[in-house]
Parts: sequence; C-alpha cells; structure tokens
Amino acid sequence: MNLKVPDSLKGLRIANMNLLVYATLFTIVLLAVAIRLLPMQWGIYLDEFDPYFQYKSAKYIVENGFNAWYTWFDPTRWAPWGSSVPYEAQMGVPFTGAAIYLFLSFIGLNVQLFDVAVFYPVFAGAIMVVLIFALGRELVNRGVGLLSAFIFAVDPTAIQRTSLGFFDTESVGMLGMLISILFFIKSLKTRTVPYSIISGLGLAYMTMAWGAYLYPLNLFAMFVIIMTLIGRWSRQLSISFTVVSAITIFTLAVTPNYGLYSAISPSTALPIIAFMICLVMSFAQYVQDPVKRKKLSIGAVLGIIVVFGGLTLGGAFGPITGKFLTFVNPLSRAGTPIIGTVGEQFPAVWTNFFINYHILIILAPVGLYYALKRLKYKDLFMVLFALAALYGAGTYIRLMAVVAPAIGILGGFALTTILSNVSLVVRQQPDKKSRATLLGKGYGILIIAIVIVAMVPLIYNLRSANRPAMIVSASSGYATEIPDWMEALAWMRDNLPQDAIVGCWWDYGYWINVMANRSVIDDNSTTNGTQIELVAQAFLNDETYALDVFKTMKVDYVVVYEPWIIVSQNPLIALPPWTTIGDFEKSTAMMAIAGYNSSDYISGVPLSTSSGTINYPLPAGPKASNTTLYQLLFYPFIDGYSSTLQINITAPQHFQLVYSSSNLWVLVYKINYPA
Repeated sequence: MNLKVPDSLKGLRIANMNLLVYATLFTIVLLAVAIRLLPMQWGIYLDEFDPYFQYKSAKYIVENGFNAWYTWFDPTRWAPWGSSVPYEAQMGVPFTGAAIYLFLSFIGLNVQLFDVAVFYPVFAGAIMVVLIFALGRELVNRGVGLLSAFIFAVDPTAIQRTSLGFFDTESVGMLGMLISILFFIKSLKTRTVPYSIISGLGLAYMTMAWGAYLYPLNLFAMFVIIMTLIGRWSRQLSISFTVVSAITIFTLAVTPNYGLYSAISPSTALPIIAFMICLVMSFAQYVQDPVKRKKLSIGAVLGIIVVFGGLTLGGAFGPITGKFLTFVNPLSRAGTPIIGTVGEQFPAVWTNFFINYHILIILAPVGLYYALKRLKYKDLFMVLFALAALYGAGTYIRLMAVVAPAIGILGGFALTTILSNVSLVVRQQPDKKSRATLLGKGYGILIIAIVIVAMVPLIYNLRSANRPAMIVSASSGYATEIPDWMEALAWMRDNLPQDAIVGCWWDYGYWINVMANRSVIDDNSTTNGTQIELVAQAFLNDETYALDVFKTMKVDYVVVYEPWIIVSQNPLIALPPWTTIGDFEKSTAMMAIAGYNSSDYISGVPLSTSSGTINYPLPAGPKASNTTLYQLLFYPFIDGYSSTLQINITAPQHFQLVYSSSNLWVLVYKINYPA
C-alpha cells in the first residue's frame, strides 16, 4: 500500500533540516569565538609584533583623519632617516580599525581604539566561518560547508591569524578573499554583474590589506585559462573575470604602496593573459563556422599564452623579484637571505600539513579524484583552489591560513561522495545478497571511523590556542606570564630621553617603537634590507666596527634579548635555549644576511648532563670573544663562562648596562662613544 506524504509535512521536514543546519553552524561559530578568546585569561593585549604597528597606524588615522595617512612621514621608524608610511605599509588594516572605532563612537558606544584592535580579529574570524560555510555549500553542499567551517574554526594556523589581539593583515585580507571567491562562484551561476562587483570589491579590500591578494587574483586567471582550453568558456565567465580583475588592478594602481608598477607587473601577467583571452573568445563567437571558431580560439589562446609568457620572462613587465620570485621559483630563496630568515616565510613541510589536518590530507586526494571525475566548473575551481593553496603554503608557511577552507572543502567532498556511495549500498532491498548487506554495514562503520579519526586530532590541536599574547610570555611562546619584555618596555618608556634612538635586531622594533614610544633603527616591516644588513654586521663585529655603524645611525641605546636557562647560580651561568629563539640563536640569521661563516662564531662545547655528554652550541668560535652581540648578551655571565666553561668573552668597553629585566632576558645598554 502506497502512502502519499502531505506537502505540509514535507515542508516541515525541510524546515527542521534547515533549522538543524543553521543551529550547527551557529554552534561552530560560537566554538570559533570561544577558542579565539582563550588568550583573554591572561589579559587584553595585542599579539605578535605587526599588530602593534597596525594599531599605531589606526591611532594616527583617528587622531588626524583618513586623508592624513597619505602624507604621513614617521621619523621614529628606520631612524635616523624615517619612513614614508603610505608607500611602505598597507592601509587596509588600520583603515578598518579606525572606521570601526569611529562608527561605534558615532552610535554612542564608549569603546577604546585599543579594544577594537584587540577584539576585531575574533569578530572577523566568526564572519569567516560563516563565509566558508557558504562557500562549501556553493561548491558542493551544506554538509561540506559545515565540515569546512568546523575545520577553519579549529585549525591552528587559522586560529593564530584570527585570535584575540592578532590585528594584522590576515584578519582583514582573508575576509576580503573569502567574500571575493564566494561571489565569484555565485556570479557564474546567476546575477553575473552584481555578484562580480561584490567579488571585485572583496578582492580590492584584500589588496589594500594583504599582499596575498595575488593568490585569488591568479587563481581566477588560471580558472579562466583552463576553462577556455578545455572548451568550457562562457560569456558569463568572461564578464565575471573582467569585472573582478578590473576592480582589483585599478585598486592596485591607485594604492600608494603598490601603484601602477604593481598593477602591470610579472605578478599580474597571468590575469592580463586571461583578460586578453576573454577578449579574443568574445570576438571569436561571431565566427559562424564552429570548426573555424574552435581552431581560431585554440590558436589565439595558445598564441597569447606564448607571447605574453615570453614578454613576462623577458622582463617586459619588469623584473621578477622579492617574495613573488621566491613564490614562483622556490630555488631562488637562497639569494634572498632576509626572506629565508623570517620564520613566517619559511616553506611548509609535510609535517606541518599533517599536524594541522591529519587524515584530511589523505582524504583531499580522494576528493581531487572525485572532482576531476565529475569535472563540473565548480569541481575544477575546487581543485585549483586547493592545489594553489597547498603550493602557496609549501612556499610560505604563513599561507597555511588559506589551506584550511580549501582542504576542508576538498576533504568534505570526498567524505560526502563516499557516504553517498555507502548510502546506496545500505539502502539495498532485503532480497539482495547478504554479502552486500554485510558490505554495506562494514563500509558504513569504516566511514564513521574515518570521520572520527579525522576530527579528533583537529580538536586536540585546540591546545595551541590556549596561550597568552607574545608580549605577556616575553616572546617565549610559553603558556605563562613572564614579565621581562613588559618590564623593559615600561622602563624604556619612563627613563630613556624622548629623542633617544634605540638599536636592536629588527624583531623587536615595533614593540620598542609603539610600547616604549622611542625611535628605532629597524623594525618588523624589514623594508630597508641595507640597514638590516648593517645592523647584522655591527652586531657580529668588534666594538670599533659596531660603534662606527651605530654612530652613523645616531644610536643612543642598544637592546638585546635572550630567554636564558639558568643552570648555575654560583657562578652565575645561563644557556641559550635554542628551542625558544633569542638574539644568540638569531645571530645565525644575522650571519646569513651579512654573508659570514657561522663556524667563526658558534661551536659545540661538551656539557655533562644526566643523560650523558652533549655538544652544546655556544659562542666558542674564533671570532666569538670580541663579537659585539655576544659581549652584550653574555655580559652578566662572562665570569661563569670563563671559569667553568673556558669560554672567554670580552666585556664591552663602550656599552654601559643601564637596565636588566628580572630574569635577565632583556638588557638595555647605553652607548658611550669615545671622544
């Protein structure tokens, strides 16, 4: 007997399913917010280094107006020369922070700009979770959207870049990227021009905040080129890409730190090629003969690729340099020592991917197979989205943040496809062979096990979010309060002359400039490679050489940092930990930048431990005893090193220790230049 289900009950079932989906999404958003607020237990602080400069820039805009940004010259950075901020920094993050603060103030909310900067990344992260859900739903289905949103919510890299206090490029740039990708896909299905404009504005927003705008821009271009080559070009695709790329390239041309040079450059060569292909394909549609049209299209497309590719490699659009050169040619990293010594610009390795995503890394190729097998336009985009993200992260570990949505969507597509196949087996009629039933049950149990194995390690990774801001843990990464940097910055702010210029390695430049409110000779922007090299040379040579360099830069005080492990109180001896990176460990990066040989400075020294004798890397090389950096770092311990370890480090003659933090991690020296 057949029973017909009333339409009203069908509607109720659909409504209940929608309620379940959006209740799940809401729960995931709450989880994402809760995780990103974990550092609040140690206080309300900005995290890492760059957010301090972003906050300083937002404060300048609030105090002086948005127009003032375009003429801002900051004499306190890269002293004694100063810095033209709009031509060296991106405007997206400070403009966003200032706009939100002014809006909240306008509607009567009494908030502090600092609090806006601290909490904005958490708010942005919550919005990103929703956007990733929408993207997964658009590319596959709601189940994949929920899985992708969950993966982003608990992904360690995504958490770090959208956590409390991380007021930096990713918290703004990824928001723009996800808006752009979502509406680009939507524009291919319906409402082409309005959705394309939203997509272009999203990518323009990302462009103003984060140099990784090249990822989605070139992703769209690759998608257009490949769709054309496989005979899937469409007028909608051409319109969508043209609108998005035009808005983005126009934004590049009028943004001070990019300009026309960046708008037409090797990094935009692929979008230019894709645009030319769109023009040719549009005109080719007027050829009536389909055979001639196909031949003309293929010939023109290949010709454009060859000609513009040759012009790009030949330097017609300018030289391929900097981070983009390292991106397209990872082997060139050896020739760019500053890029090679910045942690967030290291290439990611297999372990980075596996630690973050575990079995999803195995499921992603399965999703890749199913997508290529079906090969709808959304499937092709999904594949390119994932492969480009994985390649980008493999070149720069900082781009791991864009892997989470890509790997979630591709892995989710694999799971839903497998589960769909399981469902077909399980739903077989009772008169089928019993083996099929057993296979269905076993297959279902296996899939459930895979899902559990995939999810549990991701949740376990949440422990990485439970840490204080870096300035609270004294740049150690430990989940505890260590007061040294807070003490040192407060002391410098209250005791150094207002016009003092502070020398340090570039890692701490933003903290000293913003928190201590003093001029610095270098900072985390690393925009002046020549000055960084000079600082490296000053630290790695003797006092006479160092004084000449610092005098040229008008340096009054020098700050050094090392998170010592105290191993003896009498005599006082401390070891550099290596696992937590201070200036001694960073001296190897200084050597790479200066072109020096590390064996001249660091050598293994036999030390007795409970597990036996180990060769511990210490300043025992032939040049170490008179190296300025080591003189400053090891000054509190030179007697112990000399009497116990037979490592003789000369005491500094013209550097006077005027402050040491409670654990001796941060030392401040006054330079007494010889007459």
